[in-house]
Amino acid sequence: MSGAKEFWEGIKSKGIFLYLGFIILYVIFFAIVIFITAMNGSLNMWIEKIKIYAFINSKTPDSQILKLIDDLKNNFHIKEINYITQKDAWEKLKEIIGRENDIFAWGSPDNLPKALEITPLILDNIENILSFVMNYNFVEEVRYSEDMVNQWHKLNNLINCIKKLFIYLGSFAFLIISVELLAHAHLAFPNFSVPSQIWENIFVTFTSSVIAFLLIFLISSSIKSYIIVYLPYFEFIFDLRHSLVWVLYFILSSIIVSFTSALISFQRLR
Repeated sequence: MSGAKEFWEGIKSKGIFLYLGFIILYVIFFAIVIFITAMNGSLNMWIEKIKIYAFINSKTPDSQILKLIDDLKNNFHIKEINYITQKDAWEKLKEIIGRENDIFAWGSPDNLPKALEITPLILDNIENILSFVMNYNFVEEVRYSEDMVNQWHKLNNLINCIKKLFIYLGSFAFLIISVELLAHAHLAFPNFSVPSQIWENIFVTFTSSVIAFLLIFLISSSIKSYIIVYLPYFEFIFDLRHSLVWVLYFILSSIIVSFTSALISFQRLR
């Protein structure tokens, strides 16, 4: 046997065993990847909900407030800063309390302070931002949700531990199991040439990973509405960016597994 015929015979001989093994392996692997990605992305989305409010003396001129905004952007990783004027705060207060409330009959926007709504990109330097803002004498008070920040740090530490465990142990275990699956198949059918078996490996690992990905995609799509309640970033996982990364992973993992398993199996046969 040689060429395409040998390749096809090898696929037929080992196909069912390898496909079932690799589909199960890839489904588990992708499920963990998707979970970690969804958790990590959801934590990043959570940061956007954490705001720092700097309350500014009502008599402060806008030029000084705008300078503070520029200084913050130049010294820290800031996603967004909104300047809340007294009029803006007055309208927001009406929405919260109700426009028909008696308080609005005698009150005025002049009674409210000006404020900055600051959305940081990262939370690790939030204390530095607070200290920096309070150094300006026209800033009267700074507030933020300390409980939300503490909860975010606890979850982020947990996810980082899971990611490290997955990267170091999960990926290594995936490689070992993949190599063993292919090596056992080679040992059971030792009469095929090395190039043929390498191409079989690439074909089986790549196509089974695509099948597993489609299974994960279909299952995830059916329960998406339930998952995004707890992991809001989940709906963004199956976009072009992630898909391109996974395709690259399919190709690289198929090549690595194929050559490694072929070398190990043929070394055992010697």
